[in-house]
Amino acid sequence: MFDVFSKVTINLHLIGQILGILLAVVGFFVYFAKTRRGILSAKLILDIGYAIQQSMVGAYTGALINGISVFREIVFYHRDTKKWARPIFWLYFFIALTGVSPILTWAGPISLLPAVGSIAAVIAFYCRNPH
Repeated sequence: MFDVFSKVTINLHLIGQILGILLAVVGFFVYFAKTRRGILSAKLILDIGYAIQQSMVGAYTGALINGISVFREIVFYHRDTKKWARPIFWLYFFIALTGVSPILTWAGPISLLPAVGSIAAVIAFYCRNPH
């Protein structure tokens, strides 16, 4: 029984690694999008993929941050069209939520790296002009 479990875990991890490579290649092309909404749409799809991929490889801080990023992209996507998405509150909310996330999934100081990068992304994706 244990042998089967370890094989499944190893295969899941390998599939997660392959998925991560594919997502990184696709992610490179996100920044060629011409509009902010195009960038946010593509980033939303990537963040869903990365949340799944990070869970598969056991990187739970990354999975949580990508889950938060999915919500962030939805809010920022609607920033110019929906009244509820306009307040600057969302910027500070996502910075705080992303900053707290490593505490919830602490695996040592390495847990801080994805949070720092994602906080920079929160600020960047909040901006209206992508170029």
